Amino acid sequence: MKHINIILTYLLLNVSVVFAQKNPNDSTLRDVGVAVTPSHINFNLKPGETRTVEVKVTNETRSSKTFNVRFSDYDADNAGKSEFLAPGTSKFGISNWISAAPTFFELKPGEVKKIAVTLTVPDTDSTNHAAWGLLWIEEKKEREAIDNAGNDKAISLGVIPTFAFGVYIYQNPPSVKNNKVEFQNFTFQNLNNQPKIDMVLRNAGDGIASCIAYVELTNLSTGKQQKLSVKRFTILPGYIRNYMFALPEKLEKGKYSAVGILDYGNKEAVEAAELSFTIE
Repeated sequence: MKHINIILTYLLLNVSVVFAQKNPNDSTLRDVGVAVTPSHINFNLKPGETRTVEVKVTNETRSSKTFNVRFSDYDADNAGKSEFLAPGTSKFGISNWISAAPTFFELKPGEVKKIAVTLTVPDTDSTNHAAWGLLWIEEKKEREAIDNAGNDKAISLGVIPTFAFGVYIYQNPPSVKNNKVEFQNFTFQNLNNQPKIDMVLRNAGDGIASCIAYVELTNLSTGKQQKLSVKRFTILPGYIRNYMFALPEKLEKGKYSAVGILDYGNKEAVEAAELSFTIE
């Protein structure tokens, strides 16, 4: 008899909740209700410095669950989609500087666990740069035996559903001053009668930038103004991010002005770009 166990993992990123200790018999406990906070950790350490922060994991389900803790490096494409890399493979990876305790634990129903995450930046000039990585908290399950009802020639597939949480970790040393994010492109597109505004941004600085971007529309005939959805994101140094802003349905015909606003934490100014287009 042959059988194969498949581990099915769901990656749940950017999850943040408020924790409360609950009684295992509490009727509000759900079948699926494990959560992690915070979703991002920001460090600002000099080479040679150490800092520890806490990550909380809560189990609001009716069953005990076991977790493993590990780190990885990652890269990102223009849409912000992460590519997970093995520890130590990225030039800007943080995985070799960081540790967690505990790295393996069990949570009973209603329990909360605190994980101590400690970053120690090596005391060398070569570490005086921005770095980033991911903390993974993964559910672990035992492989269960598969009953093939005595059929020795059958091949069975066992699916083991599990889940994992990723916490993004950023390190910006105090020496990083040039958090300069700029517009690479700001254009109007109308493909298949779906008008959109394309905003392309580049981090030309040497630090990790936290940004807010949005678009303000003005109908030049009526003077009516409206703001398109606000986008919040992180952009790594040297990286490019692309955002598409869909225009509202049934937008009135006429000439429009669109102003793209980018706030990346510069106290002195924000970046802006402008374009004009016509809805016919």
